[in-house]
Amino acid sequence: MSKIGREGHGSMHDNCDTPRRGPGRPPEMEECERRERILDAASEVLQKCGYHAASMDKVAQHSAMSKRTLYLMFHSKQDLFRTLVSSRLFNVSPGKCLHMADPVEELTELLMRLGSVILRPDRISLIRALVTESQQSEDIRQILTSLRAGGKDNVLTTWLDRYVRARNGPVENISMYGNMLFGMTIGDLMLQSLACAPDQAWSEQGMRPRFRRAVQIFLAGFADGCPAAS
Repeated sequence: MSKIGREGHGSMHDNCDTPRRGPGRPPEMEECERRERILDAASEVLQKCGYHAASMDKVAQHSAMSKRTLYLMFHSKQDLFRTLVSSRLFNVSPGKCLHMADPVEELTELLMRLGSVILRPDRISLIRALVTESQQSEDIRQILTSLRAGGKDNVLTTWLDRYVRARNGPVENISMYGNMLFGMTIGDLMLQSLACAPDQAWSEQGMRPRFRRAVQIFLAGFADGCPAAS
């Protein structure tokens, strides 16, 4: 897996009114391609202008799309930026790892998949822009709250729920345990990348043993505190 960390960006308000391309889009462009171009532009506008100064007009300019096209795909600015965060930070498929026999290896692999997305340089830059705007925007505060456990209905919560059901649970407040696990692993590295390690890069060789050990500790405590129902 390639190294993952963070990259620097210019000042948030530098050139925020400068369109990247002219308006309009090629008629042959597929819907998925239009969607990704719009999300790329939204991320760029957010980081350059901030959430309050960002507008559908600016996103349209940066994406070379008409504003009508944007509203056909996203019904509001809030919808666009919520979709941006959800798709760029939390869109992680569990894949084949849910078929592994070893819970430690299975959960470690899930964390590696999630970390490889959230700890990417462009993702860290996006999170930094969200943090900067959090004091002024309720929308952004709600989005950041969802970061605590890797997103709403995320793969960690899904995995823990399945794990508990296999042990004849139930356990209340699975999301709380998901928060704990996320904080022990990806959340810790994310904070380092955001706050105090501008040149830090996280590699698979460094992350995997760290995540595996955290998973071993977590599952041991989880099983002790949440025994299977008799």
